[in-house]
Amino acid sequence: MMMRRMRKGRRMSRWTMWMARSIEVDLSKETSKSLLRYRRDELLRLCAERELGGEGTKHDLVQALLQWRETHDSDDDTASDTSTATARAETKTQALEAIKTARPRKSKDPPLLMRGSFSSSPEKPHSPIRSKADEQEEVNALDLESLQLQDKEIAPEKLTKLEKVGSGGFKDVYKGVYRKKTIAIADIRGHLTDMDIKELGLLRDLRHPNIVHFIGVSIPKEPSSVPVMIVTELCSNGDLFDYLRGVPHPPFLSMLEIMLGISRGLEYLHTHKPIVIHRDIKSSNVLITGDGVAKLNDFGLARIKTSTRSMIRSLVGTVNWQAPELWVAHPKYNEKVDVYSVGLVFWEVLQWHQPVKRYPFEGLNEHAIYDQVGHKKIRPSTASMRRAWGGEVVDLVSAMWDQDPAARPPMSQVTLEIEVLMTAERDRLAQEKRDRGRA
Repeated sequence: MMMRRMRKGRRMSRWTMWMARSIEVDLSKETSKSLLRYRRDELLRLCAERELGGEGTKHDLVQALLQWRETHDSDDDTASDTSTATARAETKTQALEAIKTARPRKSKDPPLLMRGSFSSSPEKPHSPIRSKADEQEEVNALDLESLQLQDKEIAPEKLTKLEKVGSGGFKDVYKGVYRKKTIAIADIRGHLTDMDIKELGLLRDLRHPNIVHFIGVSIPKEPSSVPVMIVTELCSNGDLFDYLRGVPHPPFLSMLEIMLGISRGLEYLHTHKPIVIHRDIKSSNVLITGDGVAKLNDFGLARIKTSTRSMIRSLVGTVNWQAPELWVAHPKYNEKVDVYSVGLVFWEVLQWHQPVKRYPFEGLNEHAIYDQVGHKKIRPSTASMRRAWGGEVVDLVSAMWDQDPAARPPMSQVTLEIEVLMTAERDRLAQEKRDRGRA
């Protein structure tokens, strides 16, 4: 009995010491963003000290504390000592009500991810500004705990930011160093949106050799104009759009290898559980590593397909690569919109040998593209690439950008056909080598 009391006393003592060590918080100086940096147990302690409930997420607790502060400050100016108990009861009721109303409603919409390109070029067509249909509520802070990203948080002082390597509509990308390795640091410009936050939860789960590797997230110390920095692997050759224009065209087999990497990355997304539809596939959203490996990036318009029904959603993107079924008031679509877009990216790769590099429907405005592609069903010319690379690969591309989504092959079939083409090309090269040896 005496030993149990002693052990209990030691436990109580440790709890008392922990409480004493808990950081002192001046609630009058805190913001929503700064409060979310505290652990949930610290927020619970702050709520308990003010006789607030301890239910809900970290966001709920923060909202309750801020509501308490607002009411408490008002009471300090007007209330007398005799009304303290009544004011406290009212404050508690209001704060509990704040918890209920502050809880985010469950959304049926799947996650949306950040948009913007790894590197920029004045020749690249840019996506239009977000439409009202795609606007998301701005948020003031990032709750890594609710996103299960605590293990992905990187202290800002552990990152070394070097030169700027690119920018997009919503972020600037820098070369950097983390743990003695070269990485990419993306500064999200302006306010953090619900779209941005939902992206992080998805990036955590995507792991594939042809998907840009997500390393972590860093929240700069205040004051900072950047709400969050996204840390990923660095693809030193930039994006495919610039790569096609800055590097002499390689042999056909190397071109097929790039196409295969893109295909495998997208096949991974489409076979993911649940299916991930990228929705913004274009050459500037494909990055190339120092070894020439293609990796999908920039899931700014990506959506998770949560049911077997077609997606219904408006879309803002770069129309040059968009499937025509997206150009209606209430589009119904599925993962085949990505197949169409990849077909146009493959067309860009296959005209690498041309002295002047083009992107799809270059020089046409949006209305002209809607008319040419949507109504007249016109596609880019393939005559020169058919002569250069043969009919099989061109026939594959033509099937991928078919007007009818159901007629487009799934990415698993695209991957298989490219592998067959690569095998045939290797056999052809081997035969040529044997013929030269006999000559």
